[in-house]
Amino acid sequence: MTTQQPEWKLVAQLGDANPVEHGGRFVYQDTTGVYSPEIEVLTSPEEWDESSKCEWTVHRFICNPCTYTNGILSDNKFHPASKAWFADQLASVAISFDVTKDSIVNDLTSDNVVVKASAWLMLADYFGLHEFDYYPLTLTRDEVLTRYKKETLA
Repeated sequence: MTTQQPEWKLVAQLGDANPVEHGGRFVYQDTTGVYSPEIEVLTSPEEWDESSKCEWTVHRFICNPCTYTNGILSDNKFHPASKAWFADQLASVAISFDVTKDSIVNDLTSDNVVVKASAWLMLADYFGLHEFDYYPLTLTRDEVLTRYKKETLA
């Protein structure tokens, strides 16, 4: 059995207009329709200049589809009665971002990829990116410029 490889397409760049210098958030969708969307968060160094050997960090994680049935928010399509690991803390997340818990649930269960990704990014901001990607990439400025070519951001 052959598994089809994903073909990633950038569907949204959220955050700063200059992600290389100020960090960026990218939403990718698999054009084959097999894989869930993914989010990539580029974190730039606090201070850098053209000659420095600074490192940028890239965290990438899946934007899992969620369900909300009988009051249970699940990120497991095979076990929708199993709560997502963050479900019990959604009220705290909502307070932190001055939104309602229901709006987060609605966004996580949305069919709109960008809306869903925004909710996942809210969770990543609250819990920390390390909870979503334990092994981020570390890149030089040249590697970042190659990875995020200007034409892919247009």
